[in-house]
Amino acid sequence: DAQATQFMKMIDIAVGLLDQPDVLLPELQRLGRRHLQYGVQSDHYDTVGAALLHTLEEELGAEFTHEARVAWAEVYRAMSTVMRG
Repeated sequence: DAQATQFMKMIDIAVGLLDQPDVLLPELQRLGRRHLQYGVQSDHYDTVGAALLHTLEEELGAEFTHEARVAWAEVYRAMSTVMRG
């Protein structure tokens, strides 16, 4: 539960900083380095991304439109790409 809460906090912060890439990108890079120290592997990001989309779909139901799915997938892909780097 604690890890899920932390993950959602980070997603919330990142979404709030989408229009401030000069702040967001260094933060994601630092977060990626920390995750590397925890033993997170590149393919773990794909699993977490799929779980995020599934959770949003389950929680939002019909409100989670195709457009919302595509947007969330793109944001997560961009974030995880920076973190993997």
